[in-house]
Amino acid sequence: MPRALKFGKIVDDANPSQNLVEQVRVKIAKGLLKQDDRLPTEREFAEQLGLSRNTVRKAMASMVQLGFVTVRKGASGGAFISLGGSQTIRSAMRDLYHLGGISSDELAEARMVLSEAVVRLACKRRTEADLKALEGNVASAEAAIARGDVASRMRINIEFYELLAIASKNQVLTLLMGSVGQSLLQFVRTAGILPPEDIMPVRHRIIECLRKRDELGAVQAITSHLQTTKDLYAKRPE
Repeated sequence: MPRALKFGKIVDDANPSQNLVEQVRVKIAKGLLKQDDRLPTEREFAEQLGLSRNTVRKAMASMVQLGFVTVRKGASGGAFISLGGSQTIRSAMRDLYHLGGISSDELAEARMVLSEAVVRLACKRRTEADLKALEGNVASAEAAIARGDVASRMRINIEFYELLAIASKNQVLTLLMGSVGQSLLQFVRTAGILPPEDIMPVRHRIIECLRKRDELGAVQAITSHLQTTKDLYAKRPE
């Protein structure tokens, strides 16, 4: 893991170990942590974040149980990112779509169903760290728009939904959203990305609804956006 990668100050005093788990998940979703990257030691985490080693130990145990961290023994051991299971599912989904086993309509439908479930839970369970991650994603997208970086825009737009899933605090929904997202990324690379004005305003609206814990508003915003997106792509020539 790069030495420069830092973890932010714990903002959820009620459950600091869960906050640490969420920070690691967000860095995985953003691609800042990858397979076999080594996490800081228990002592390093405790010193960097001002936590007790017992709190860090609890967070590590949760990440191991969730399956995205593995602990290796020995002189070169430690806690490492392990994405074997999730990567297998994502690869299988991509292959199914690439080979025609899944249609773009099925992907769009699955995305809408998952997104509604995710935002309902995220409104109830999101933390300040989740909001900051989503705001950072939107800022990255706007920066990519400003410099005309379409490839980054596509990746960042898909990442937004993974961050929403992380905010739902449901590991199964996070895995499913990530798997659908990777297949949708393939679709968008072929069909082309929509103009920023069709995408960015709803990002801000969803974050504002999450901040207010406005479940109905969040559901209406995301389902309306995804239906409009589906309709816009349907009008595009083959």
